[in-house]
Amino acid sequence: MNDIAIDAKMAELDRRVQTLETKVASLPDSRQIEDRIVERVRSSIPPPIDPSQAPSFKDISMPMPNVQSIVATAKTTWMLFEMAAELKTLFWTLLDRRYHMAWITRFITIALVVSIMTSHWWAPFAVYDNFISHLWDKVIDLVLGLILFLVLSFETRRYKEWRSKR
Repeated sequence: MNDIAIDAKMAELDRRVQTLETKVASLPDSRQIEDRIVERVRSSIPPPIDPSQAPSFKDISMPMPNVQSIVATAKTTWMLFEMAAELKTLFWTLLDRRYHMAWITRFITIALVVSIMTSHWWAPFAVYDNFISHLWDKVIDLVLGLILFLVLSFETRRYKEWRSKR
């Protein structure tokens, strides 16, 4: 009984090997397929341009912009409108009761505004009444203002994401 089972398994294995050999033999030559692909790629590539000749105007293609792209470009590049939109977003970030601003942002904002307003009292060398001390005071104000801008821009980005999810 054991020999019969082994013979049946061997016959099945032999049949499967023969089927595999016939399928492998019927596969096309890969060199022919590679040559066809190379010819297709070569035919799709334009011929090389002679570098000694200057290009003519017919070789240069300029896309014609449509009205929507011109208006979109004008809207995004107009800084006053962008600033007004950001100020409006900042206004609603601070005053929207449904939005919960992070406490650290509130604390940093208040601390930086107070620091900017009182920098002429606490900043080193800013208490003197000369040009250098006034310039130093304004540099400190600019650095603090930059930090305030970064904190508030991060919070307005969070507010915009929160508004888009609602």
